[in-house]
Amino acid sequence: MTNAADKIKSFAGNLVSDKKLLIKILSIACILILALILRISNSTKSDISVETTTANSEPESAELFVDIGGAVHRPGVYKVENGTRLYEVVELAGGLRSDADTDSVNQAAFVEDGAKIIIPVYSELDGDEASVSAGGNMPQAGIDASGIVNINSADKDALKTLPGIGDVIADRIIEYRSLNRFQKIEDLMQVKGIGDSIFEKLKDVITI
Repeated sequence: MTNAADKIKSFAGNLVSDKKLLIKILSIACILILALILRISNSTKSDISVETTTANSEPESAELFVDIGGAVHRPGVYKVENGTRLYEVVELAGGLRSDADTDSVNQAAFVEDGAKIIIPVYSELDGDEASVSAGGNMPQAGIDASGIVNINSADKDALKTLPGIGDVIADRIIEYRSLNRFQKIEDLMQVKGIGDSIFEKLKDVITI
């Protein structure tokens, strides 16, 4: 025991007297301590990140419910998977009727949970309005005899007769109503590109 103690004292004495060796040993010790602290810190941050991601993640519902009506054979509410497109819902509803206005809906659009989908009839004109005009031409689908455009049934060409409505906005109107039938003419302002100024020009020449 005495010899061991003497050796330790001798080594400590040499270590103190050799300042360069002491500095090297202290430097190595500091580096090892810093490395250990950084490793522990990174591990803690990783755990927090994982916990945060888990807490904030909300799995999307795998099932949707949509209500489809109008020109289909079996209108009603159908349960479908997330990512289902409109044409697939139409197939579940027995397919389109012969009078369905396929130009007025975007069957490639994704359906949303709780959506009310109305497939419009190709022509909703009554017998008098559908009669041949004096010039011998049939009225355009979705436009009545007085020139009022039905924004729920008019095809793209009919929509483009409206002031301020071109190809792009006509397509947006058709896409919007394929999932959300217009309940009032003011709903038209929900379509991107139709603001107050354009609606003021349209409100007297449109109907639902």
